Amino acid sequence: MPDSLAQTIAADDRDQDPRPLALLLDFDGTLVEIGDTPDAVALSAAMAQTLALAAHRLDGRIAVVSGRSLEQLRHLLPHALADGVIAASHGQELSVNGTVHAPRPTRLFADLAVEAAQHFRPFAGIVIEEKSFGLGIHYRLTPQLRDRAEQWAMNRAAAHGLVVQQGDMVFELRPGGSDKGDAVRQIMALERFRGSEPVFIGDDLTDIPAFEATRALGGQAISVGTRTADHSDERLDTVEGVRRRIAELIA
Repeated sequence: MPDSLAQTIAADDRDQDPRPLALLLDFDGTLVEIGDTPDAVALSAAMAQTLALAAHRLDGRIAVVSGRSLEQLRHLLPHALADGVIAASHGQELSVNGTVHAPRPTRLFADLAVEAAQHFRPFAGIVIEEKSFGLGIHYRLTPQLRDRAEQWAMNRAAAHGLVVQQGDMVFELRPGGSDKGDAVRQIMALERFRGSEPVFIGDDLTDIPAFEATRALGGQAISVGTRTADHSDERLDTVEGVRRRIAELIA
């Protein structure tokens, strides 16, 4: 018989079944390598196979949480994930089995994309990424234009009441009021995820709110690379490392 409170608690913990796993995944830099441009990415066959297996073994408790638009992600993900749960546009768009919850569409970001294209036309290498609820100004091809990209984004944000989200060699204009942490909480409130233990894997500064939300829910945060390592419980170094870790988690 246990002779201390600590031993009693430990014995009780052993008698309890562990919570089932829920897997929440960033996309760029996590499931695919960062491309020179937003369009220059694709899931490897091995990653697509691992994700499909994870969706099956976890009974659908797998979701992608990304700053990309829902339309982009549906084209890039395997059917097992594209038809499941996706939190896109930093949580502005949530798709659950094809049913989409999102604000009313706006022409603001289409108009800003035209304005950005005109402004940056003399500066080869700046890539403009129009999203459903955002606009990315990528300077990966021309790092020397970082300050110009930031200044333009900050000016437009101030003019339109938007937020500037800094990412991996990109400044993104987006509405305020939601982030990836909000997306994690929304997903974990869904019936199929309720009562499970979340594991979030991400690589960028935009993933830090998701890490914090995951840990607050009793889950685990895993970073890819060093940018967010101080906010995570575990670090992986490569996209292939992510694939192998997912395979271990679902084994």
